[in-house]
Amino acid sequence: MNIPFKKYIPFWLGKKLRGGLQKVKAMIYSGTAYYCPYCKNSFRKFLPGGFDLPVLFEKQIVGAGYRKNNVCPRCYSLDRDRLIYLFLQEKTNIFTAKISVFHVAPEGCLRALLSSLPNIRYKAGVKYLEGYYYDQKTNLIDITNIPFKDDDFDVIICNHVLEHIPDDTKAMHEIYRILKPGGWAILQVPVSKILKETYEDFAITKPEEREEAFGQFDHVRIYGQDYASCLEKIGFRVLVHNPAKDKWPVDFSKLAINPDENLYVAYK
Repeated sequence: MNIPFKKYIPFWLGKKLRGGLQKVKAMIYSGTAYYCPYCKNSFRKFLPGGFDLPVLFEKQIVGAGYRKNNVCPRCYSLDRDRLIYLFLQEKTNIFTAKISVFHVAPEGCLRALLSSLPNIRYKAGVKYLEGYYYDQKTNLIDITNIPFKDDDFDVIICNHVLEHIPDDTKAMHEIYRILKPGGWAILQVPVSKILKETYEDFAITKPEEREEAFGQFDHVRIYGQDYASCLEKIGFRVLVHNPAKDKWPVDFSKLAINPDENLYVAYK
C-alpha cells in the first residue's frame, strides 16, 4: 500500500528524514569544483535540474530548462538562488543594515538565511498552489492583493513567481505600492532571448498545453526582451545586472550560475 508521505508522516519526523538524506548527499557529492554560499559546502558537482522541453530551447528561455549543475545536494539551492546571493553579497548592505524584507514564495535556502539575520524584519508569503508546500510560518498571500500597508518594506524578493500570475500587472503594482521610496525589489522571471515581446495566451488553460506553450504546467506566459520596460511602466527604475558580462570580481562559475542569466532589480 502506498502511504502518502506528507499526510501520514509527522512533520518533525519528515523534516528529520529529509535532513538525514541531505547530509548523505552532501557526503556523496563532496569535492572542490563547486561551492554553495547558502550551506557553505563544496562539491565535485551539483545535481541536475529543470525541465527538458522543446519550447524552452526553441524560445531560448534563460532561467528555465534542464541544467546539469543546478541543484545543491545539501540545501537544494538552485543556480538562480545563488545568483541572488551573489547580488546580495556584492551589491547590497542587506547583511548589516536594519531593513524590512518581504519574500514571495520563499525558497528554503534564502528564507533560512534572511530570517536568521537579526537586522532584518522578515515576512514571507505565498498563494497556495497544488504541489507546492511551505511551512506554517509562511502566510497565504495573494500578491495581486497584498495585505500590507503602503511603503512598508525596504526590500522585496520575488523570484520566478510572476510567470505564474495571470494578472501580473496588478501584482507588479502591488509590489510597487508596498515598497518604500528608495527601496528595491528583485523580480526574477524566465526570459526568452529571442522574443521581443512577452507572449501569453489565456485560452491555454490545461496543464499539458501550458507545458507545451510556456515550458511549465503552471506558467501562463513567456517574458520577452520587453520585461524591463513592463516594470518601468509600473513606475520602477530597473537595473539589469549580469555578473559574467559585468565582470564582477568573483568566481561565479564555481557557484554554477548561468552566465546568460540577467538579474532584474527594480527600484522605487
